[in-house]
Parts: sequence; structure tokens; C-alpha cells
Amino acid sequence: MYILNYHYKNKIHLKNFLQKNHIKNSNKLFIQILHTGKDLKKVLKIKDFLERIFSKASILGTVSSGIISNEEIIDDDIIISFSIFKASKTLSKGYKNIDLEDILNDLSQNIIKSNTKLLIAFTNVFAFDSSNFLMKLNEKFPNLVIAGGNTGNYYEQINPNIFTKDILDCDLVVTTINSDVLEVKTDYLFNWETIGEEMIITKSDKATVYTIDNKKAINVYKEYLGDEITSNLLENAGQFPLIYTDSNVEIARGIIDYDNENGSITFAGEIPQKKKVKFGFANIDSIKLHNKQKLLSLYKNKQEGVFIYSCAARREMLGTYFEKEMKILNCLGPSSGLVLFGEFFHNKTCNCNNLLNITSTFVTLNEKELEEEISFKDIKIKTSKKDIKLNALTNLIKKTSEKLDENNYYLKQFKELVEESSIYSTTNEMGEITYVNENFEKSSGFSRKELIGQNHNLVRHPENKSSQFINLWETISKGKTWHGLIKNKRKDGSSYHVLSDIAPIYYKNGDFREYLGIRHDVTELEEYKILLKYELDNTSKTLADNLNYTKQYENAVNTSVAIIKIDKNLIITYTNDKFLELTQYKEDELLGLSWDKLLDIKHKNNGDFENISKRLNEGEVVNYILNKVGKNGETFITRSNFYPITNLKNETIEYINVLTDVTDIFNLNEEITNTQKEVVFTMGAIGETRSQETGLHVKRVAEYSYLLAILSGLSEEDANLLRQASPMHDIGKVGIPDNILNKPGVLTPEEFEIMKTHAQLGYEMLKHSKREILKASAIVAREHHEKWDGSGYPRGLKGENIHIYGRITAIADVFDALGHDRIYKKAWPLEDIYKLLKEEKGKHFDPNLIDVFFNNLDKFLEIKELLDD
Repeated sequence: MYILNYHYKNKIHLKNFLQKNHIKNSNKLFIQILHTGKDLKKVLKIKDFLERIFSKASILGTVSSGIISNEEIIDDDIIISFSIFKASKTLSKGYKNIDLEDILNDLSQNIIKSNTKLLIAFTNVFAFDSSNFLMKLNEKFPNLVIAGGNTGNYYEQINPNIFTKDILDCDLVVTTINSDVLEVKTDYLFNWETIGEEMIITKSDKATVYTIDNKKAINVYKEYLGDEITSNLLENAGQFPLIYTDSNVEIARGIIDYDNENGSITFAGEIPQKKKVKFGFANIDSIKLHNKQKLLSLYKNKQEGVFIYSCAARREMLGTYFEKEMKILNCLGPSSGLVLFGEFFHNKTCNCNNLLNITSTFVTLNEKELEEEISFKDIKIKTSKKDIKLNALTNLIKKTSEKLDENNYYLKQFKELVEESSIYSTTNEMGEITYVNENFEKSSGFSRKELIGQNHNLVRHPENKSSQFINLWETISKGKTWHGLIKNKRKDGSSYHVLSDIAPIYYKNGDFREYLGIRHDVTELEEYKILLKYELDNTSKTLADNLNYTKQYENAVNTSVAIIKIDKNLIITYTNDKFLELTQYKEDELLGLSWDKLLDIKHKNNGDFENISKRLNEGEVVNYILNKVGKNGETFITRSNFYPITNLKNETIEYINVLTDVTDIFNLNEEITNTQKEVVFTMGAIGETRSQETGLHVKRVAEYSYLLAILSGLSEEDANLLRQASPMHDIGKVGIPDNILNKPGVLTPEEFEIMKTHAQLGYEMLKHSKREILKASAIVAREHHEKWDGSGYPRGLKGENIHIYGRITAIADVFDALGHDRIYKKAWPLEDIYKLLKEEKGKHFDPNLIDVFFNNLDKFLEIKELLDD
């Protein structure tokens, strides 16, 4: 195939052109009569003339705000473009005042064939909904390539007068090219860039946008482009379209109409409601660079023909460079086309149709492959002063926009980091909640919808003192940050504690914007403190002096978040005040220092530092508990979260290290464990004291149990837990009457039944605790009188159904009890004790444990000698 463009002069000249080029009447001929609407009568006479000569050809005509003829752009004359195919047939039809469904049915039945490679469509921009047409057409023919666009002249309000041989002033004309050999490719040049903040279309109806970010659309243009912009919005703002993304295609929408009365703007194509948009601008340098690069990536050899459909707003914005862009496209092959008000494009990647704006859309056609390679000759266009100024302006906009985007991207990551690691909310000046993050919803049990517009009193616990909130409001009202612990109430009525930082946020001009609250859940710490106090209060009055130290933990909640920034070489580039407070260093002492200099040496020796560095280098988010060493040489413990910060190219530029000082929590856990040990031992001692036995019995049983556990293969952790729990084996005796517990003689059967209840009593006292030590103590208390053969009490368990803790403590308790005086008996000789243990092997006692005991008897005797009464 090939394209011939004829610049109309007169009928005789046209006849000579046709004869000279041997153009014949055929259904393989596609004729386009392209004009600018200046002399419609002349155009129609040309149509009639051509129709008489080429009755078999497809003929259509349309108005354009610019005609593309090879390298030229024609504004005032008539161009007749002849597309002459050798192996492809063409078919045209026009539609006027016909329902869309009827159009689609007719296309399906009579126009579009199984071998249709391309459908060219032109619509009346004033009378036809092209967006809906493209969508419905795509539903019926998802693989069909479409090109063309909206014709007419919005700037001068010139009706497009599109026509075919049969129908004038159509709403829609189509031409199909049907072939078994034709190769069709379509793409577009855009390269507009976005600038400014992302906005949301909050109210729209097809192509008319009423509000953006809940503001009138015209007012948004005024806000960003100046008040004078609306004096002639079409002329002044057309170069700043709105841009959004659909199916990975950037779509621009230029202004074609507006209504000052209701503040709406109509664009050259639909912008769906809730779409995120940005303003766009033309970066001339970027367009120059990327146009050639894109074409070279798509094509190696010349094409037989090129149809070009470009946008009037693009032409207006690019100035003289638009001529160069057309010349570049013509390097692909002979071309013809139009300047339109919306370009049709079929995206083969997702098989969807798009109505584009501000692009140069093009279609290349080949019936056979050409061998001539593409070459972009040096195209020189005279540049005006206006173009030079425009180029400088767009460069300035680009650099400013890049910096703004980078800062916004960085701030977005920073905000996401804070939101992810804290309970976050904002309020207005009246204290009404305007935003909460997901962590706030999870912690409170309330949904975002339930919280927005409410006061934080909704979640505050009634136990909080009113004076605390008076102080809070006084502090933040003065522009300062308030720090403190607040007890909150969840939706289900349960309570939780948050360490809070609340501060006012201001605009650059000093006006109030909002109050910001960042919180960290410290409920577990507070519950530990409360539980510890409860358990100690209920143990014994003899422990009263020990309870005083719980007050030391009241300050443990006064923790805060420290932040440092580290470059890719792990050098500290920033520290906040909290980090300086933690480390006792000054800022200038830390900046430029390698991050690992503050790390405890153990993390280097055990490979932690190497592992963190490796994972950071791979772009991971890293969480670690790390020991740090401050300036004074003291070690503190931190929960350290490392977050890679990336630029727009997803390249890591630095790391943010968020540290929470958990030293007090770790110390508290250690204190709690030690206190629990003391509680367990003291309670065990109390139980033994009631039966007039010494506290050394529980110590010996604890050590025997630990040794036997280790020797029988239990882990150090489990063995140590048993050592801590076993002193409570007889705690249930506190519930046995003294006349039975301290009876010097043999108990009656009835009295023994009462005595046996101490095992279950001990379990009932301890079973509700969630602490590991007391849970283990409950097991020991209930099961240390169970016997291997099932004859024990209280439940008659047998064999390995008896917990290993119970089986071990049974041996330790009997071995120690028989070897010491009791109120009802004298101490047995060791040989008699050994004899009993061996006789009860497999009956009372676990046979394997008895073997372990006798194989290591010397170690048990060392403990007996060391802790003897």
C-alpha cells in the first residue's frame, strides 16, 4: 500500500493528478477529504466529483483544526489523502441520529469482518459520546484496533461536518480496512509530566467535572494557576490538563468548555469519579528526547503508510516543536492525518480502548515489509522567542516538580513508617477526631467510621484524672508537645494503656492545622506491674517489705521513640533529640560516625551486625532487639526497626532506624521472674512451716528436682522452671486443719482422706495464673502424689500420663522427707531409703527416673550434705 496526499487547487488540476498517478476505481481505495471548515460548499462539490469517479472506493470527509500532510501542517486549504491498497479492502459508513446499540449491531452485522485489521472512526465532538462508543465497541470486539478521534474545532466552535458518500453531517463515520496480509501497529507520543499534589475527582458526570477534592473545579484551577486564569479558561488553561492512569496508560484530559455559574469544567473525554489526578505540563526537552527513542524502540525499517491523529492542545502547547514532531513521525513513512480534540487508541496489552488527549497517536500500515531502514534526518525548525521562553519555563517547572515529588515521596514514606509503628490520630481545634490509622482501630475496637467526628473521650477510661487532661490541653494550646501515660477503654469495655505524644501542627504561615497524637501501647508493662502487686499482696504479710520496690516500675512507661538516619554506607546522618537523650552524646559527636560504633560488641561477635547489614543491602525491613552502649559506657536495650527509604526509581538512598528503649521492660521482666521465684519459695516455705517443717526441705526438693530433670534429658529452661516451681508442691497444706496436719500419731482413714485433698487444693490455688512459674507449680502440687502404677491421688493417673514434673518431684520429695525427722516419725537411715526407692520402682516411681537417680547418687548426696538442717 501507499499514501498520496493532494493539495487541492482546482478540478482540472485534480484530474491531472489522478491520471498522472494512475489512481483507479476500487474497493481497495480509501479517500479522505480533509478541510478546516472555511468553504464547505467547495468540499461537497469535490466529494460529488470523486464519488462519480470512484464509486467503489471508501470516501469520508471531516473538518480539522489542522491537517497533517507528510511533513506539512495545513490550516486553510483542502487536502485529499489517497490510501491505495493492493491486498486490503476498505468499507465506510456514516451514522446520524441513530441509537448506539443500533450502530453497534450494524457494525457487527455489516461492517466489521473476521479479517478487519483496523477501524478508523471520526465523531462529532459536539453531538456524540465517543467515550461510551469506545467502551461498548471494546466489549463486542476486544481485539479490534481502532484509531481516529473527535473532530471539529472547539476553540472556534466549528461544526465538524463529517460525511461519507451517502450521508452528510454525520455523528459518526467509520472506515474498516480488511485484509489477510496487512500488518497494523498503533502507539502514541505523550511525554507530558505531572506536577503538584495528587487530587481526587469528587463529583463528575462523564466528561464534566464539578468538584475536585470537594472544591469547585474552576476554583481548583484558580488556586493553582491564578485568579485571572478563568477569564479565558480555554485559552489559558488548556495547556495544563489533568492526568490520570488507566490500565497502565497515562491519560490526559484537556479543557473544552466550562461554566462559571456552577464552577464545572468539561474536558475532552470522561474523567471517572474518584479518579486520582494531577496537573500536567509539557517538558519540551523530555518530549524531544523520548520521541525518537520511542520510535526507534518500535521500528527498524520504514513503513508503507502512517496515519497520524494529534491533539489541538498539544499543538498549542508545543508551538513550533509540533512541526518537528510531525516531521519525525513522517520519517516512519508517507503520512496523513488530522489535529483533533481527543484521540482514539487501542491498548493491545490489555485489549482495551482509550480516549486520549494531548497525544500524537499514530497507526502504521504494511502489506509487505520494506527493507529501507529508518533515519531521522537533521530537522531544523526556526525557533521563536516564545518557544525559547517556553522551553526555559518548562525546564524550571520540571526541576521544581522533581524536587517536590522527591520530597513528597520521602515524606509519604516517613508518614507510612510512623503510621505503621504507632497508634496515630488527628483532631481539629475543637478536639474532634478527623483521622485515625488502622492501629488505632485495632487497639480501641472502634471502626474509623465510629471515631471520626467524635472526641477522644469515647476511648478514655473513667479512672483517668481530669487534672491530667486539663494539663494536656494547656500544654498543646501553648504550641508545645504533651507527653504522658493515658489509660483508655476499648469498645468491649476492657482497658489498655498508651504512652502518648500529642502536639499541634501548623501551616507554614503559622495558622493552626490540626492536633497530632502518636501513641505506643504499653498495656503489657502496666499489667505486669498490677499483677506483681496483686500476687505479692496476697502471698504473706511477711513479704510486705518486698512490695515497696514495685514503685520503681512506675517510671518505666516514660519511654519514647528515638530516630536516626543512616546512609548506604551505614554512616549516621541525622539524630533526633530522643536518641541524643538515650546515648548522652551531642549531635556533632554522632554525625559521620559509623552506626555500629554504638553497638554492643556481642552483636558483632554473634553475627547480628553482619546479618543486619546484609538484609538492609537486600532492601528488607529489619527488626532486632539490640544492646547499645552510650557515651557514659552504660548499656541500654532497644527494639530497633530499620526501614529502607527509596527514591522514585525504587533505589535505596538511606535507612531510617526507629528505636524504642526497652531497657526498663527487660529489667522489669527479670525482676518479675525473680519476684515470682521469691513468691513461690516463700509460699512453699509457708506451707511447710504450717506442718512444722523447715524451709530447707523446699530448697532441697528444688535442687534435687533440678538435678534429676537435667540428668533425665530435660532442657536447661524446663529444668530451671521445675526448680522454681517445685517448692510449691505442698502449698495445699495451708488448707488442712492443724489437728490433722500436725497430728503426731498415725492418721485415721477419714483423716488421711482429708490430708490427701491438699494436692487438689494446691492446684486450685494456682490454676488461674498465666505466669509460667505458677502454672508449673500448679502441675507439681496436683501430681507429685500420683504413682506410676495408677494407685496414687488425687486423680489416679498412670505411667507417662503423669506429668514429668510430678514424677520427678515425687522422688525428690520422698527421698528428702524420709531422710529427716517429721512430727509423726524419725529420720530413716539412708540404706532403708534406698531399699524403699528400689522396691517402689515401677510401682510408686517412674522406673527410668529411679535408674537415673541411683546412677548419679553421689551428686544427690552432695546436695543433701550442703543443705542439711
